[in-house]
Amino acid sequence: MRLKKLILEKFKKVDRVELDLDLVNVLVGGNNSGKSSVLQGIHFSVIAAVAQKEAGRDTFTQDSLLYCPARGFEALRHGGVYLNQSNCGWLRMFADHPEEPDVSYEIRIYRGRNEGNVGCHRSGSARIGNVLSASEHLFSIYVPGLAGVSQGEQFHTESVVRRGVASGDANLYLRNVLLLIQEKNQLPALAERMRALFPKFAIRIEFNPARDIFIDVQVSTTGEHGRWCPLELAGTGVLQSLQIFSYVTLFEPALLLLDEPDSHLHPDNQGLLASALQLASAETTTQVLLSTHSRHLVDALYEDSHFVWLKDGKVFKQGATIDRLPLLLDLGALDRFDRLLNGAATWVFLTEDRNTKLLQLLAEQAGFPAGETVFVSYKSSSNLEAAKLLAEFIKEAAEGTKVVIHRDRDFMTDVEAERVVENILSVGAIPFISEGSDLECYFLEGSHISHLLEATAEEVETWLSEIAGADHVSLQHVFTRKRDEIRRAMYRENPDACPDTLGLLGDAVPLPAGKRHGKAMLKLTRGKMHLKFGRTVNLIAPSPHLRSDRLEQILANA
Repeated sequence: MRLKKLILEKFKKVDRVELDLDLVNVLVGGNNSGKSSVLQGIHFSVIAAVAQKEAGRDTFTQDSLLYCPARGFEALRHGGVYLNQSNCGWLRMFADHPEEPDVSYEIRIYRGRNEGNVGCHRSGSARIGNVLSASEHLFSIYVPGLAGVSQGEQFHTESVVRRGVASGDANLYLRNVLLLIQEKNQLPALAERMRALFPKFAIRIEFNPARDIFIDVQVSTTGEHGRWCPLELAGTGVLQSLQIFSYVTLFEPALLLLDEPDSHLHPDNQGLLASALQLASAETTTQVLLSTHSRHLVDALYEDSHFVWLKDGKVFKQGATIDRLPLLLDLGALDRFDRLLNGAATWVFLTEDRNTKLLQLLAEQAGFPAGETVFVSYKSSSNLEAAKLLAEFIKEAAEGTKVVIHRDRDFMTDVEAERVVENILSVGAIPFISEGSDLECYFLEGSHISHLLEATAEEVETWLSEIAGADHVSLQHVFTRKRDEIRRAMYRENPDACPDTLGLLGDAVPLPAGKRHGKAMLKLTRGKMHLKFGRTVNLIAPSPHLRSDRLEQILANA
């Protein structure tokens, strides 16, 4: 069975939301937009259905609920407390079942006649109802944040573990979940799923009920004969993936509900989290519904997941290709534009580099006023369309602000660079194509380095040529790889029209400065500077010789 749609009404922040569902579904929106309310409302409704079936009647005490996000459930209703059946809340589900397509089910929540009693009425397809209300098989698992686990965990019976997971405390029972997986001979399947992300992953679980109180879990990402560490010391990427795969392996829920699983997680591990979610949903019958504030997780899942953009407890937009710019603005990921939107910025530089420091130094040296200039990374050159979208927004939101889009030349020919220039000009932005392969090349100019090292320009140029000669093969490889990227991006429809790479490269040894990759050369200089000059300095620094003719031209023409 696969859920196609959920409709939740009258729960906390939510008046009514109608969610289309795919394998992985992402709730986004600003603070108080209703993301957590949607996840909690779905799980609360499911748990109420379980309690109703267990009680054998439509009303029961609140203590019968395994999960309730409020001391008094009546206050959970949107727009006023739960009263009788006319002042209720709803969860409606629509699904495809192998034996019965287009089935639906409804859970109605209200207050019973007696004080503190919950009312729950279920109706619709018995096939959904039987699965959804089964206490021995969790239909939904709600996890309010991933990553951290306790340093120790006592053994609990399976019934206690299931109740604990159903209550929203899944992370407190992870070792018990892993032990149950081992006892049910599912540990090989779990390890195999983990190895899709961590190829040498291994796990061992030890517990003797005759002598042990705590469950011992050790993991390794370097193989059976590598380094083992206790579960609580595992890296966050490993730990999060293990949590997700463990819940899915043991419980096989129809819905895995994750509330901001990216909290306090490094962007690299957010990429692993996205991969784990996609793999779990693809290999099992579990559908994932998560909320996030993270632009990194949005980027990792974009175009491969279904996004639901919430505003004020309602669906504003949904789909696989929602425009990222306003979405990220709503997430707060573009809060650096506050100055811009308040009219305090004259210039906005959009750079493909994640680190904006290089462009900031170049712009300051060219004369751009620091207090009136904003620098924002649009991530990479492959994301130029996102930069254009961002430029259009800025020009609409802050009329009169000048937008400069930076793109590294990356060994493009003049004709190819002109195509990029025209593309940027098409949205009214100002193109800045680096004069060398990338911004790092400006910091490799002989006069700049000689000023910082207090050496002669001739000494520096000779040294740079020696480096380029000694590492000719690696620099040549970077050139050809960059040209391959250009061929794929700019000559997709006619690859034969792309200029010959070897012809562009030439046979000079060492490569001339214009064919050396700046990032690669900068890295090489760091390791060889002290040996040559007896000292090491940071080349990413201002000097009177650090300049860009193109940036000076842009400012002069403003």
